[in-house]
Amino acid sequence: MSAAVELQPLNEAKKVEDAEVEEETPEPEDKGNLVFYIILLHGIGTLMPWNMLITISYDYFESYKMLANSTIDMDTGKVTGDPTVYSSNFQSFQTIASQVPNLLLNLLNIFIVVKGGLAGRITVGLSIVAVCVITTMIFIYVETSTWLTGFFTLTIITIIVLNGANGVYQNSIFGLASELPFKYTNAVIIGNNLCGTFVTLLSMSTKAVTRNILDRSFAYFSIALITLVFCFISFHILKKQRFYQFYSTRAERQRAKNEEAADNEGKMANYIATFKEAFPQLINVFLVFFVTLSIFPGVMMYVKDEKKGGTYDFPLPQNYFMDVTTFLQFNVFAFIGSIVAGRKQWPAPNKLWIPVYLRLLYIPFFIFCNYLPETRTLPVFFESTWLFIIVAASMSFGSGYFSGLSMMYTSKTVDPSKAQVAGMMAGFFLISGIVSGLIFTMVIKFVVTA
Repeated sequence: MSAAVELQPLNEAKKVEDAEVEEETPEPEDKGNLVFYIILLHGIGTLMPWNMLITISYDYFESYKMLANSTIDMDTGKVTGDPTVYSSNFQSFQTIASQVPNLLLNLLNIFIVVKGGLAGRITVGLSIVAVCVITTMIFIYVETSTWLTGFFTLTIITIIVLNGANGVYQNSIFGLASELPFKYTNAVIIGNNLCGTFVTLLSMSTKAVTRNILDRSFAYFSIALITLVFCFISFHILKKQRFYQFYSTRAERQRAKNEEAADNEGKMANYIATFKEAFPQLINVFLVFFVTLSIFPGVMMYVKDEKKGGTYDFPLPQNYFMDVTTFLQFNVFAFIGSIVAGRKQWPAPNKLWIPVYLRLLYIPFFIFCNYLPETRTLPVFFESTWLFIIVAASMSFGSGYFSGLSMMYTSKTVDPSKAQVAGMMAGFFLISGIVSGLIFTMVIKFVVTA
């Protein structure tokens, strides 16, 4: 290959030479789908630390670490202690501390120019998340009940930093994938859903193996840390792949051609133009995740088989009912949906809004299932547990399928020079949908129990 066509990684600091890569240069092959699997791995990596944290938070933080005078029997795993304001409200503190910085850093990541571009942001983001995971692991076997306020403060700060850095990492991965062919954006979504499935299976298996929450927590965060290490190594392998270099260099060249015109009009005008082009798909992204997070997990996990004052009568062990019907079911069907989205894209971009808007009907359905049977004041219209499971499966499949489509369509329905920014905007709307859905879950609970 001549010097005139030397390929360089995406957004690495460089001058775009007058001698450009010739348009007729054949597109290289992604040998063995290596780039696809690396992007998929980063889809897992963007959610692994947080999934591990929220899965273990009830047993580890709320039911042990945040209790006053807490003790644990290392053989039986039995925990004793007194409830505190920290334990009683930990889930609310955790939600606010995680999602607000994630949302803000996603937004800032779109507009702020950092030396080294996306490559630098991904490397720094991964490193900070890894440090936060290590910090959490250090205190697992340390007695913290004697300085509970300090430990609570440290935990919340760690959650804020972890999710802020992870927001930049996730947003940058979407920006990176958006400049590769169609299916690579969906690889991130596939990785996200595969991560959820893996964490759910890990939760069920560790419950069967040990009751000691400290050992379970150490296993959880160790796996999260190992995943981050693989992500870090794989990213440096990715930058050396000719397939990746070809598309990132081509995208950089396309942006360079448009920068002079953009400078004349102002960079903000370029962002506004990108937003206008991508807006229909950005709304689709938002609504898919808003509906999903309004229902999962905050509503689904409290739908019971037993009616008010009744007894459990479903062919699953009761202690696994929530694990299977909520977490495992959602993650498996969402994973399948995202796989299908990579193979079959229907409907077309201009018609995608129809099924996305129709998904809003899931919210009233789940409200009138046997949700919070002991405290609800609204009537239950859908008492069948099997009906709940079937509709939940369709909602989960649609979440994976339509999230994959909307994310892919966002970057591919704009001018190629705007694909990176559009992909990062889609990442921001994804997080916005998640935050809005989580908040709306609280509204649903208030309405049902008022």
